[in-house]
Amino acid sequence: MLTDLHLHKYLEGMLSDKESEEMEKLLAKNPELQARLQVLKNQSLVIGKRSWQRVLLDRGSRRGSRTRYTTLLPALLMLMVVLMVTRHWFARPGENSTFTMTGGNGSGLELLYNSKSGWRYLDAGFQPSDSLSISIRDTGTVHVAVIAIYGHGPEAEATIILPDAADQIFSHNSPKPVFTLSAASAASPQHVASSHLEEAPSQIVVLYDVKPLPTLNGPLVLDIVASQGNERGGLDFKFQVFSAGR
Repeated sequence: MLTDLHLHKYLEGMLSDKESEEMEKLLAKNPELQARLQVLKNQSLVIGKRSWQRVLLDRGSRRGSRTRYTTLLPALLMLMVVLMVTRHWFARPGENSTFTMTGGNGSGLELLYNSKSGWRYLDAGFQPSDSLSISIRDTGTVHVAVIAIYGHGPEAEATIILPDAADQIFSHNSPKPVFTLSAASAASPQHVASSHLEEAPSQIVVLYDVKPLPTLNGPLVLDIVASQGNERGGLDFKFQVFSAGR
């Protein structure tokens, strides 16, 4: 015989779906059970709806909500993760970086830094003390020089952090140079104040050509960047300007 406690659990929605279905079948065949259930309903008045009304009338919607939350929410979270990873890893070079290419007459090289997870494009995790390298997309061999620019406008200063050399060439498959922002020679006239070496530069310029690059100095590089090479009657070599986006 069913006890009032069992009926009370039914009213409060504490039975499983299967148990509730069995209870409803018994109620349909047993008038005495229906009368006992009605007494319990009358005793369960609460502010607003009776408790049995809140439970029985909302039971269907709760079952639907449970299904929606347990299937749709994880699916939406998974979709968000997939979209974030896809954008981060498959964006065009520099698209998701703190430093993005903002000028120049070439596009064959890319700057990389040695992050905790390996070599990456210059993103928000880049620190001035991190090691740098280059990625070469073009075929053939090239001479490369890399210059860091600190500050803006008339106060800007440039320092060569990877100088070119007559016997120093790189290709897509050859070992790549590894250097840092503090790699400039102290004897170089383009060497910037030591206080800059703990700062991130405002721009990094990469110059490259199939033949040795011309002798470079700070004013020349700043002029090339400011004029985009147009005021010098055209350039024989390629250059790319990467500017900090923060």
